[in-house]
Amino acid sequence: MTKSKTSVSKIFVWILLGFLFVGLIGFGTGNLSGNVKTIGKIGDTDITVNQYVRALQSELRNTSQQFGQQLTLQQLQAFGIQQRVLSRLVTDKLLENEATKLSLSVDDSSVRDNIISLNAFKGPDGAFNQDAYNYALENAGYTSAEFEEEIRAETARNILSQSILSGNTINKIQAELLAAFLLEARSFNIQVLTADSVDFIAQNPTDLELQEFLDKNTEQYTVPESKMISYAILEPEMLADSVPIDNGILQNIYEEKKSEYNKPEERTIDRLSFLSADEASSAISKIKNNDTDFDELSLERGLTEDDVAYGTFSKEKLADASEEIFSAKIGEVVGPIETDLGPVIFRVREIVAAESTSFDDAKNSLAKEYALSEAKKLVDEKIEESQNLLAAGGTLEDLVSEVGFKIEKILFNEETDIPVLKDQTFARSAQNTEIGEFPEIKELSNGGLFALRIDDLVAARTKNIEEVRSELESAIEKQKIQIKLDQSANDLLKNNQYKGEILSFNDKTRDATLPDMPENVITEIFNLEIGKGKVVSGDQKSYILRLKNVSEADLSTDNAKLLISQIKNQINNSLSADLFESFANMARINSKLDINEQALNAVHSSFQ
Repeated sequence: MTKSKTSVSKIFVWILLGFLFVGLIGFGTGNLSGNVKTIGKIGDTDITVNQYVRALQSELRNTSQQFGQQLTLQQLQAFGIQQRVLSRLVTDKLLENEATKLSLSVDDSSVRDNIISLNAFKGPDGAFNQDAYNYALENAGYTSAEFEEEIRAETARNILSQSILSGNTINKIQAELLAAFLLEARSFNIQVLTADSVDFIAQNPTDLELQEFLDKNTEQYTVPESKMISYAILEPEMLADSVPIDNGILQNIYEEKKSEYNKPEERTIDRLSFLSADEASSAISKIKNNDTDFDELSLERGLTEDDVAYGTFSKEKLADASEEIFSAKIGEVVGPIETDLGPVIFRVREIVAAESTSFDDAKNSLAKEYALSEAKKLVDEKIEESQNLLAAGGTLEDLVSEVGFKIEKILFNEETDIPVLKDQTFARSAQNTEIGEFPEIKELSNGGLFALRIDDLVAARTKNIEEVRSELESAIEKQKIQIKLDQSANDLLKNNQYKGEILSFNDKTRDATLPDMPENVITEIFNLEIGKGKVVSGDQKSYILRLKNVSEADLSTDNAKLLISQIKNQINNSLSADLFESFANMARINSKLDINEQALNAVHSSFQ
């Protein structure tokens, strides 16, 4: 919805700022014939080439700023933005045409007042400056007559728009009725029955029961349309065993990663800073005398655990108080220590023990890592050979026999869950490849290669009992338990008996949410009369609702008054929007729109 009131001055400041530096954009209408002045008309009102060009340039610049890069007209057209520009311009001209029909006009004095009020035309002294006016219009591609007519037409449109949008108000009683409805509150209790509230002996369902349940719930037990896929795959793990292992190489790798295998002890510490040494010493004394502790000191300052957390450090990396901190026990506070931040006390939160792994202990993992790294290189060496084989008409089976791939078969659909589908390239290929397409060599994220082929398309089907027997048995048992629960709940409600957990709720309005309860509970509560009840089914639970009291809305409160005001504004705005849309639609029907496609295309082709 457009805003109900629009400032003429703001509109034309926007126009000027939009077109003032049009020459910098790099677009023009130099290729247009001098005889082409309009791109169309609605009723008796022309839509000029200049107006459309300026609107396109403004939209192009604004959209480019949003994307953070200069866009072309072709990109705007791809988003359909030029259609939006044209539609907006047609609507403006439609209103202008209707204003003319109604003999709405703006005198020269009003036009002048609007122009001299615009900041874009003011000089350093804050007054209207004729030179600034002439310069701005020249750079925006306007003559003074054109610009003054634009303001005259825009002001007339605004007068017409305001006559439609203003004065559309509902009376206060309507807003109060809606507010009273929304603010009415209910007090009630909910009795919750769970599966252990009823006696139930599980019995295995017969095949007939299983089939009947399956027939009623086929959508839950349907295998979607699938692709029968064969794929050849070569992964580094398949070649790792062929990589020769040299102890000297492994020893060098170990030395390069020695810091990973030999980690010193580390301490996770917290820190509190003080303004003076006396204040820090006083804090330490109180801690030692058990008059306070580190957490209490933090809370007194309004600090959280994250605020006081300093980090995890080895002794070598800790600049301040390393000896004291690495001599302390978990939970012990040390200090005060003079630091760049002033006096500080530290608390040891955690001790991370040192780790040391010898070469012999690390040898196996180093060998696996090395073999896998070298195997990836071996796979890379087979890319060209594999691609050439397929390009020459080879098959997946040839990749197996001649290159060393292995072949697998899968039934692929949206429910298929196998490790190789976690690779995005493989998953996309399985999704997008059609039957009959030739296999292509593609790379996996783990350094492997694959090529796949669609062997067949398999139609969707309902699973048979044996495929889902255990799922069906479980679902039927849950269904029987729920039926038993609902029956017990209805019996309790009928006899006004209470059993199980009872929850009480007071003064809940229609927009209230009740965690861990069915969404329709509040709706059902507001459908009840005082003293009446209702059973709502849940997931292996039954909820007995009983309405205790209805509280009428108090419309004298500040919240109620605010809500009434918001309701009035919302309905008034909606009513205005509907009336404006109706007026515009009727005006379109009564006014012939002619668009010159050749002129439009000429404008578009002139953008460079």
